[in-house]
Amino acid sequence: MARMVADSSALILLAKCSLLEIVCDLFEVVVPIAVIAEAASEDLVRNYPDAALISDLTSKGAIRVQSPGSAGFPLPISLHQGEEDALLLAIKLGRSLFAADDGKAIKAARFLKVPFIITPKIVVELFRLDKISFKKARDSLEKLGKIGRYSPEIIADALVSLMEEKDGKADNHKDT
Repeated sequence: MARMVADSSALILLAKCSLLEIVCDLFEVVVPIAVIAEAASEDLVRNYPDAALISDLTSKGAIRVQSPGSAGFPLPISLHQGEEDALLLAIKLGRSLFAADDGKAIKAARFLKVPFIITPKIVVELFRLDKISFKKARDSLEKLGKIGRYSPEIIADALVSLMEEKDGKADNHKDT
């Protein structure tokens, strides 16, 4: 099973789109404790259903918590604790996909050559893998456009990719 190390924004947005459980079925999801503190603290769990889901999946072992340790080198950019720890954990574990939506964390991942994915691309991949319907994928991307901090171009690119995947699937089912 492939491994995904997620930051708090990726977990929260996937939960808000009702996709986190599907991602946990497809990936070994690992996060540092700082991400759990940011996404599913006791106060958050009392007030937000997405935080309660993250906490529940963590308690069931579908989301594993692991210490990132220290980098042993300075990061090229200053990050919030959750993003920094998630990036360090992805480096420590190796062969992990880093799920992040923070621009600075993505820049650091690129610099450090850590493979990463943003939540809109996860949605498109779930559709490509036949894990969600086209309607669910489109609705999720539209929701991410409203609740996420994405530029309109990122959402538009994801919608175009989704349409291309849909058209490709339709073409694959035609008799030639």
